[in-house]
Amino acid sequence: MINVKRRNRPQKGSIALYLDYNTGTKRIQESTGLHLYPEKDDKTKQLNKENLIRFEILRCEKQRQLLNGISTLPVNRNKIDFIKFYNQHFIKNPTKERRANAVLNQLLNFIKKPDLPITAINEDLLLRFKKHLESNLTGETPHNYFKLLGRVIKQATKEGLFQVNPISDIKIKKMEGIDKETLTMEEIKILFQSDCSNEDVKRAFLFCCYTGLRYCDVSRLKWKNIQNDTFSLVQSKTKKSISNSIHINAFSLLGNRGNELDLVFKLPTTLNGCNKVLKNWVYKSGINKKITWHCGRHSLATNLVVYKADILEVMHCMGHSSPAHTKRYIHKVEEMTKNAINKLPVM
Repeated sequence: MINVKRRNRPQKGSIALYLDYNTGTKRIQESTGLHLYPEKDDKTKQLNKENLIRFEILRCEKQRQLLNGISTLPVNRNKIDFIKFYNQHFIKNPTKERRANAVLNQLLNFIKKPDLPITAINEDLLLRFKKHLESNLTGETPHNYFKLLGRVIKQATKEGLFQVNPISDIKIKKMEGIDKETLTMEEIKILFQSDCSNEDVKRAFLFCCYTGLRYCDVSRLKWKNIQNDTFSLVQSKTKKSISNSIHINAFSLLGNRGNELDLVFKLPTTLNGCNKVLKNWVYKSGINKKITWHCGRHSLATNLVVYKADILEVMHCMGHSSPAHTKRYIHKVEEMTKNAINKLPVM
């Protein structure tokens, strides 16, 4: 028989009141957040009386839910902060997920408060947050951010903080990710010949245009990763090893070899700093495109397709785990070709 009892836990200066019950599979002692205090005056006696009444209401409701087979929620659920739960989730489950902090920043920017009661999370709030992501971010980012948040909410549901997962029925469309500009080989040649305010930024970015390295990888590239005319490393994003030949143009960007543990390129400390240098350099070179660091990686894949590399060759050079990622560049080149043909005059 299901029976929810009161359990007293002595604490310093008070007695904490807990719900004590058995679900059939495990015994649970659940905090109610209510306390009994030493009765030194009438005010304290009245407070204790009220807390006992509150406790009895919670006890009866918990027993009703258990008897009716209803999934029960913590009685002090209104005091649980989802932001704190989110942070603790990634502490308890160490991950290399780069988006965790970015998603949290977007959520904090959306709610405009430092905390978010878990009771405030419902389908309406999540739909509005979805719209916020789609309005402020581009490409695959809204989908990826919302998916990560969904994983945390799913875990919260498993831990009994939601009776029903509030995000399970909300879908967010995954937009095509390759919406960045790319550089043709002619434009890369122009950049080779153009002056840049930071020589290491220039050399590193052009090196990415020939190797497809991301900023997070080229910024930590060491001489030990380069042997003869080949570079090898474990990609920061995917944790997959990649080993490719270095094109002669890229090899000329390396300069004099240093010690094995020395960085090949001494870049500004942040990607934002590098992108500022890159933006000014591209503008002064006369190239009318919005180029960010990641465009170097996209440029390599696009140029490989343009110069007739097959899909498996492109996949290997880019370090992709699936041909599906690589096929996007084929579609991009096809779109570029179509746009070029449409520019021909009509007779």
